[in-house]
Amino acid sequence: MNVVIVGLPQALAKIAAVPIIAEKLGQVGLEAGKELVAAKARQLVPKRTGALAASISPVPEGVAVAEGYAGFVEFGTRNMRAQAYLGPALEAEDQQVSDLVTNTVRTALYAL
Repeated sequence: MNVVIVGLPQALAKIAAVPIIAEKLGQVGLEAGKELVAAKARQLVPKRTGALAASISPVPEGVAVAEGYAGFVEFGTRNMRAQAYLGPALEAEDQQVSDLVTNTVRTALYAL
């Protein structure tokens, strides 16, 4: 007696695609999350000329600030109190970033 499982090759192909899809679309969610964190940091950063806020941008590693004095503002100095903006931006958006990644991957997997 032979048993034939209808649709098995298609099911196995979908199962094999799960890690690839999760990684690829998880990255899409992270990119959107970096945009959220950068926008929040631009909103929170102290502004005198606006140069520091304008230099905040998402990069492959996360969110970067191009102005050389950015660390002094974030962490303070012996003569200047810290006015953190990157850490608080990440804390403010962490749940939304997590939700973006989760929902992006979940939507793709349900579409399989």
